[in-house]
Amino acid sequence: MDFLDLGLSSHLCQTIKELGYQTPTPIQRQAIPFILRKQDVLASAQTGTGKTASFLLPLIQLLETTKGKARLSRAIILEPTRELATQVMQALSAFTKNSPLKGVLLVGGESMAEQQKLLTRGADILVATPGRLLDFVERGQLMLLGIQHIIIDEADRMMDMGFMPDVKRLMTALPDQKQTILFSATFPEEIKKLADAYLHNPQEVHVTPETRTAATIEQNVIFVESLQKRQAVRYLLDHFGQEAPSIIFCNRKKEIATLIASLKRHRYQAEELHGDLPQSKRNETLQKFKENQIKVLVASDVAARGLDVEKLGLVINYDVPHNPEDYVHRIGRTGRAGQDGHAFSLVMSNDQKLWHAVETFIQQKVNTFTLPTVSSSVRTGTKKTHPVKKVQKDPQEIKPDFNHPVIGFGDFIPAFMQRSVALESLSSGA
Repeated sequence: MDFLDLGLSSHLCQTIKELGYQTPTPIQRQAIPFILRKQDVLASAQTGTGKTASFLLPLIQLLETTKGKARLSRAIILEPTRELATQVMQALSAFTKNSPLKGVLLVGGESMAEQQKLLTRGADILVATPGRLLDFVERGQLMLLGIQHIIIDEADRMMDMGFMPDVKRLMTALPDQKQTILFSATFPEEIKKLADAYLHNPQEVHVTPETRTAATIEQNVIFVESLQKRQAVRYLLDHFGQEAPSIIFCNRKKEIATLIASLKRHRYQAEELHGDLPQSKRNETLQKFKENQIKVLVASDVAARGLDVEKLGLVINYDVPHNPEDYVHRIGRTGRAGQDGHAFSLVMSNDQKLWHAVETFIQQKVNTFTLPTVSSSVRTGTKKTHPVKKVQKDPQEIKPDFNHPVIGFGDFIPAFMQRSVALESLSSGA
C-alpha cells in the first residue's frame, strides 16, 4: 500500500515522495481515510509513529478541495508546547511547498504584533498553543467562525500541563459543525470525558508499536546514591558523549542549575533549557545545540518531545521521570533515523518505585551498567561491566574546591564515607 491508495491526491503524493516518504505507517494507513471522509477521529499513537503526517496530509487535501470565506482561518492544530507547535509548523511548510495554503504559528514568547500581522494577511491553518490562541480570540483579533477542522494533538500532555480549561473554552467558542480529531498517547478519565463531550461518533484508531522504545537505543541503568550522580554524568560524557551532542534530563529547574554549574566547573560545554527561559533564549540555545556549538544540553521535559537533533548520541536521565511515558520520549531523542544511540538512567534507592514503573511501561528489563569508580550496591543482581579506557585528566581540572557553592566535597570523598555525610535533577519525522 502507498499513499495514493489511501485517497491522497497525486500532486500531494508527489510532494511526499520528494520529501523521502515511501510507505505509510500504521497510524497513517488507519487515520488518513477517516479524516478524508471528514469523520471525527479518536486516535491513540505513541511518539515516532508518524502521527503528525497522519493528520496534516488529509487536512491539506481537504482544505485544497474546499473553499472558505476570505481571510477566515479554516483549521486549528493545538499543541501543548512551543517546541511541538514549531515542529508541526515546519512539517506543514514542507508538505505545502507546492500548495497555495498558508499556515501561521501562534505561540507564547513571541511578538503578538508580528503574529497579528501574519493573521491580517490571511491564514488557512493555525498551529497554536492554547494560551496564545485564546489571547487573540479574547482580544477580538481572531475570528473562529470559519473553522471547519480542529486537531487536538498530545491531549494527555495538555492535561498534564494544566491546559484542559483553555482547550474546553476554545472548543466552546468554535462552530458546532466541524471535524474534530483528537490524538493522545494515553486515555485517562479526563481525556475520555473530553472526547465524549466534543467528538461525534468518532472513528477510533489505536496503534501501539511492537516495542515502545527503538531497537537502535542501547538502554542502561546505573544504581547510584545522591553524591555519586554528578561524578557518573562526567564519566558518561567522557566515554559516550565525545563524538556527538548529548542531552541530560532533570526533573526540576533547581537540579538543572546545580548540574550546569558543576559541568561548567569541570570545563564541559553545557547550557540549560527549560520552560522559564525567554523564548528568544530557548530558540538561540536550541539552534546552537543543533549546530553543534553546544555539546551538552541540560534540560527539562520541554526537550523530551519535538526536538530532533541530527546524530544525537547520548541521553542521560539524571532523574527518573515521574511519568513512565516521558522516559520513552526522553530517550527517543537518540537512536533516530536508524542510527545507534545510548541512554543511561541514574537511579537512587528512593527512585526504585519510579524505575519499576518505567520498566513495566516499556515491557523490558534494562541492562544494569556498573561504573568502575561508582558503587552500585543499591540493588543486587547481574551487572554488566564495560571495559573502560583511562582518561588522563589535567590536575588543574580535577582539583577540588571545597568552598565552591555548588561543587562540594561530596564529589571527592571515598565511597565508604558517603553514607555518613549529610546529603544537601513519517516515522520519527513528520
